[in-house]
Amino acid sequence: MSDTILITGASSGLGLLTAHELARQGCDLVLGCRNEIKAAQAADGIRSEAPAARVEIAVMDTSSLRSVHEAAAKIGGSATPLAGVICNAGIQIVDGVQTSADGYEMTFATNHLGHFHLVNELRGALTPRARIVVVASEVHQGPAKSFGFPAPRWTDPARLADPATQPSGTAGRTGRIRYATSKLANVYYTYELGRRLADNEVTVNAFDPGLMPETGLARNYPSVVRQGYRLLTPVLTKLPGVATAERSAADLAWLTTSDDVAGVSGKYFSGRREHPSSSESYDAERAAELWQVSEQLVRTALG
Repeated sequence: MSDTILITGASSGLGLLTAHELARQGCDLVLGCRNEIKAAQAADGIRSEAPAARVEIAVMDTSSLRSVHEAAAKIGGSATPLAGVICNAGIQIVDGVQTSADGYEMTFATNHLGHFHLVNELRGALTPRARIVVVASEVHQGPAKSFGFPAPRWTDPARLADPATQPSGTAGRTGRIRYATSKLANVYYTYELGRRLADNEVTVNAFDPGLMPETGLARNYPSVVRQGYRLLTPVLTKLPGVATAERSAADLAWLTTSDDVAGVSGKYFSGRREHPSSSESYDAERAAELWQVSEQLVRTALG
């Protein structure tokens, strides 16, 4: 029987390419996507390339805890356990603060809180040696290691979730700060979940795909910026820390399935190598606080 892997944000970009890679390896898939039409198109494309793969769709919007809750209930009710969960869905907003359906800041809700709730709800649906992979980013390390991307600004997680208490400044810069901060939250979450999973064989690791200029993460950027990325991609991908989406997808699939990393947990990977994350990301008190506040935010939203 083939392993079944759930991937969020699987209708485009890194998520879709990773789904194709896993299907070629013989995995079955659950595509977690906001848009059912795009998800169906993605599933058809995967089936045409890997006819033996079983591909299912789970409509979910990770910015909405209700949507995540309902999708997790359907996935968990399936007879097929999950051998892997890839928390990939993400958004970067550079045109002002947006609010999720639950009243939380959209970047934090989409990139962290939805995945936090999803994995919690699916714990009982995992195989004994399942792997959880959280797609993080080098931008959590600050400008020196992320091509000048602004550093995260960590604070009380309840404030990070509050649209009214966001950093002041230009919309573009503050949007990038929120994104970097959400990626730091991903690393905190990975390490805290790793500590909580220490007594069983389910593993969790963070994955830095590198800068991928051709993906859709910057879809909210002005068109001139997006066009610039497209034109410069052949040059940028030759630089250290920059990767093609295809290469990053192969690396992400490797981390999810390879025997080379069986049993490895609570680590940060850049490509196929374990790397140190930022010094502040090892603050266990912050990570524990993020977990506790996230639980409260979920309870508040779902009642």
